[in-house]
Amino acid sequence: MAGSTSPIWLGQQRGVPGSGGLADLVDTAKIGRRTDAAWSELKPTLERLVNGLNARSVLEIGGGRHPFLGLEEAERNGFRLAVNDLDAEELKYAPSGYDRVVFDVARDIDRDVIEMGAYDLVFSRMVFEHVRDARKAWSNVRDLLAPGGVGLAFVPTLYSPPFVLNRLMPEVLTSRLVSMLDRSRNAAEIPKFPAYYQACRASEESLRPFLMGLGFREVCVVPFFGTPYFPRIPVLAQVARAFDRLAEARDWRVFASYAYIVARK
Repeated sequence: MAGSTSPIWLGQQRGVPGSGGLADLVDTAKIGRRTDAAWSELKPTLERLVNGLNARSVLEIGGGRHPFLGLEEAERNGFRLAVNDLDAEELKYAPSGYDRVVFDVARDIDRDVIEMGAYDLVFSRMVFEHVRDARKAWSNVRDLLAPGGVGLAFVPTLYSPPFVLNRLMPEVLTSRLVSMLDRSRNAAEIPKFPAYYQACRASEESLRPFLMGLGFREVCVVPFFGTPYFPRIPVLAQVARAFDRLAEARDWRVFASYAYIVARK
């Protein structure tokens, strides 16, 4: 691959599965398990996947006006970069130079889009918790991937208490709470959408049968621990931090807050 002199699997050709496991490709040992690492490790993880897959085409689902990977990275590493959104108007605000693909990942996709795709890597960040039909969404990711390609979804997970509350409480109330806790959120550029958390879990045990049943051949899940959006009440905050440390040490993934869900076609 252009710009990479030492890919993970030397001699690997595009679309040909590598000899290592998916966890080796993601290199899970390099990823911290605290909540802040879920954000800071995303780009290095995607870069490892691009290099390991010798990727020539990458698609971000739900990137809209704010694509995560930059065109300079694509040019430096020799891959084509596409950004998706279900709203064509939203994509008009994306920087020029990206391939723009309009579709709803949780609904039927035009076959022409799938046939022209054959992406080596399809990823999303904070998108799949909002889909009403996770089975359809992951099936579409599978169809968009080239043979041996990888899909990655960065999601908040159940049963982290803030996300359980977000799922159970009325949307009008949770929208107000989010705007109070995160002043950077606004309805024009970073709106809050209803979240359903379908298949948003942090363990291979719960997700492997689901994803392999859809045609993926390998599944890897990286959990992240640390309760976000917790009220800054001294005693409660201390209890929450202690429990998060215990859940991380014991690998109690049911209490993780975020996860990278990674599946290989």
